[in-house]
Amino acid sequence: MEGWHGVRFRRPVQATRETIEIIRTVSRGERLEHAGEIYPLPLPDSQGRALRPMVRPDHVPIYIAAMGPANLRLTGELADGWLANAFIPESADAFLAPLRAGAEKAGRTLADLDLVAPVALEFARDDAAGAEAAKRHARGYAFTIGAMGSGKANFYNDAFGRLGFADEVAEVERLWQAGRREEAADAVPLELGAHTNLVGTPAAIAARIPLYRRAGITTLLAKLDTAHADQLTTLATLVDLVAADEP
Repeated sequence: MEGWHGVRFRRPVQATRETIEIIRTVSRGERLEHAGEIYPLPLPDSQGRALRPMVRPDHVPIYIAAMGPANLRLTGELADGWLANAFIPESADAFLAPLRAGAEKAGRTLADLDLVAPVALEFARDDAAGAEAAKRHARGYAFTIGAMGSGKANFYNDAFGRLGFADEVAEVERLWQAGRREEAADAVPLELGAHTNLVGTPAAIAARIPLYRRAGITTLLAKLDTAHADQLTTLATLVDLVAADEP
């Protein structure tokens, strides 16, 4: 936030709450006056005036890529959907419990949210190729684990810890920050590559789709890293597998 966006990273949950409030005010076509603690609008002691947007009022769906418990509770309380980064169906409750608590606070249930699991999608010709792909995706987490955050806090690592990988992630972080980046990549647990994505043979991927459905995921956000000509075929295969799992 501070290095890329130039915005102070303070009281992130309150900042998210106020951002939602501001978006909802604008999307309703109302004059933008917001007595916020983080974003007071118009700015106090300024020459700015409260303006009314020149847009047709409409509902703008708000999706939040929350990972920490407090922001997950806020997402359950206010958002239209959740972007479930690093979601592992086998450990779903690590994320869904606070999300559910926030929804219940607002008189809602998880069924009122679109629960979106972003997944890398990669079909492999056999199990060996699938294992190789999973390892490649696991290694890709080394930068997230070792370089993200401020040194004092890495919210991705905190989330990985809640998923049961605290010791492994601490070792990856140690190796990365010691400059041993290849060793750090090799130390990332294979499950992080295999279980947060859909990689493997069609049969292996078909076996994982019901896990997402049973966990309550309503949308799979497939991420493709192949030539454009191959992407429609890959997506069509996924659609067929999902359809075959329909109750």
